[in-house]
Amino acid sequence: MRNSGKVHQITRVAILVAIIFLLAFTPLGYLRVGPIAATTVQMPVIVGAVLMGPSVGAVLGFFFGMTAVISVLIMPGADAFATLAMTHSPFAYLLVCLGARILMGWLSGLLAAGLHRLSSRRFSLLGYGMTGLVGSAMNTVFYLGGLWALCAGVISQYYGIDLSGVGGFVMTAAVSLGAPEALVSCVVVAAVCKALEKVPVLFKRFA
Repeated sequence: MRNSGKVHQITRVAILVAIIFLLAFTPLGYLRVGPIAATTVQMPVIVGAVLMGPSVGAVLGFFFGMTAVISVLIMPGADAFATLAMTHSPFAYLLVCLGARILMGWLSGLLAAGLHRLSSRRFSLLGYGMTGLVGSAMNTVFYLGGLWALCAGVISQYYGIDLSGVGGFVMTAAVSLGAPEALVSCVVVAAVCKALEKVPVLFKRFA
């Protein structure tokens, strides 16, 4: 990639990182429903993965995870459960926050690349939407699944449920919040990516 191409790539990634931080630290990024927060922050990660490939998706996923960690460190009272999980097992919480989001971004890019190869020369609107839907679902499954695997005791303690009931609680939360998140992500990612096809100066889909 020539120097100008590298500059454009860095600029594109920087724009999406800025959007991630904007969403993460404003009410636009999280909608709290009972004890769980539904999020929109995965959407710019998926858009970047679709348009620039799995490596960029992984980088953006890292920044998504970092916003969650930063929130706990600078605003410990904003999310009592996250604060408790970080205090109980910092390594486990960091692994869940970062690992789940990095993996989601990377796999979203691979999915987009696969769908692109199967579709016509122009990546179809359906392909964009499918990546938005599956990418968001992966974010929910990886994050809540990671919490279940590594922080089950913390979930049991915080929500006052028996340890044996943590799995059912997590699966219920995944379905009740993950499904609406995925549907919204499907529509938004499809619309944004389709619109950005017309602005190649800002975003150019990977080959």
